[in-house]
Amino acid sequence: MTKKLRYKFILFASGAVTLLLLLILGAINITNFTLVASSSDALTATLAEKGGKFDDFGPGGFNPDQQGTPGGDQPFNPGPVRPDDPGSADMQGSIRYFTVQFSSDGTPTLLANRLSFFDETTAIDYAKQVHQKGYGTGWYAKYYRYRSYTYNQVDYVSFIDASRELSPSYNVLYASIGGGLGGIVLSALVLIPLSKLLVKPTEEAWRKQKRFVSDASHELKTPLSIISANNEISELTYGETEQTKAISKQVKTMNKLVKNLNALAKLDEGQALNKTEIDLSSILTETANGFISQDQDKHTTSLDIQKGIAYQGDEGAMRALYQTVLENAFKYGVSTISVSLHKDDDRIVTIIDNDAEIGEDGPLDRVFERFYRSDEARASSVEGSGIGLAMAKEIVDAHKGRIFAKAENGHFILKIEF
Repeated sequence: MTKKLRYKFILFASGAVTLLLLLILGAINITNFTLVASSSDALTATLAEKGGKFDDFGPGGFNPDQQGTPGGDQPFNPGPVRPDDPGSADMQGSIRYFTVQFSSDGTPTLLANRLSFFDETTAIDYAKQVHQKGYGTGWYAKYYRYRSYTYNQVDYVSFIDASRELSPSYNVLYASIGGGLGGIVLSALVLIPLSKLLVKPTEEAWRKQKRFVSDASHELKTPLSIISANNEISELTYGETEQTKAISKQVKTMNKLVKNLNALAKLDEGQALNKTEIDLSSILTETANGFISQDQDKHTTSLDIQKGIAYQGDEGAMRALYQTVLENAFKYGVSTISVSLHKDDDRIVTIIDNDAEIGEDGPLDRVFERFYRSDEARASSVEGSGIGLAMAKEIVDAHKGRIFAKAENGHFILKIEF
C-alpha cells in the first residue's frame, strides 16, 4: 500500500516538474525560433519588393550608383537609422541569399547569388522544390528561410541563409533538452527520499488500521462465544423466546463479521497467493447456482457465463471473491440479478448487475472503503457491515486486477477485470 502511494507521489510530482519544464523551455525555444523566422521573413519581404535582388552597397554602407553621396553635391540620405532594419544598407549588405526567377514557361534562372558555397545547379534545384509548393514562406534544409512570390507578374523564389541567426537558437534548444532531462532526473532523485517522509504518516495510520482489524477480530471471538453459550443455556432452561432468537441472529451476524475481519487481516499481511491455473467459468457457475438454489425465487436471475475461461490465480481467493460479490447482489438486489463472464481481447471480465435501491447515477468508488455503507443501504432493512466489497477489492488488487462499481438507471453494476 505505502509503496503504491510512494510510486504515485513520485510519478505525479515528476510529471508536474516535467510539464512545468516543458512549458517554460518550450515557450523560450518557440519564441527564439519565431523571432528568427519573423526577422528572416522581413528580409525576404524586402527582397520581394525589390524584385529578388538587394542593391550592391559599397564600403561605408552606401550605393555609389545612388544620387547623392557623402561629400558630394547632392543631398545624402543615410536611409534607416537602425542597422538591423531590413531596409538598411548595413543589413542588406550583409545578407547571404540567392534568388531564382521562373519564366512564363517555368524555366528557372539564377538571378542573384551571395552564397559562394552554392552553385547554380544546387540553387535552382532548391528553388524548383519550393516553387512546386506555391506561394508562401517556410524553412528548407533546416537553415534556409524561403519566400515564393510574384513580382511584375513573374514568379520568384528567394532564399535567406539564416544559419548565423539559427545557430544560437539551436544551441539554446539543445541546452534546454539537456537541462530539462537533467532537471527531471534530479527532481526524481530528490523526490525518492522525500516521498518516504511524506508517506510516513499514512504508513503509520495504515499500520494501525491493520493492527486494529486483526486485534478486533481476535478480541471479539471470546465474548461472542460466551454470549452464544449463555443464550443456548437460556433456551434449554426456559425455552426459545423472541429475545433468544434475536440474540442468536445477532451472534451469527457478528461471527460473520469476525470471519470477514480475519480474512481481511490475512490479506493485509500480504500472504503469498497460491496461484494455479483455475477454471473461472466453473467457479462462478457453482457459486451462482448455490445462491440461486437458496434464493427461493425472490429474484429473477440470469447467467451468461462463457465456458472454459482459465486464469492463473489463487482458487480459494477467487471463490471468496465471487462468494462476496454475489452475496452482495442477492442481499441488496430487489428483483433482478444478472451475472456474466466473458473474455474481452486479453482481459477476463465479470459483471454483476442487480436492481438495488441506490441514489443518483455515477461511479460508486466509496463502496470499496472499509465499513462504508451508503445512506440507502443503512435505511434499508438489510443488515451489513461494509466489509464485503472492501475484501473483494483486496483480493482483486492482490491478483493485479481492477474492480469498478457504478449506479446506472436504478441498477448497481459491479465490474471485475483480470
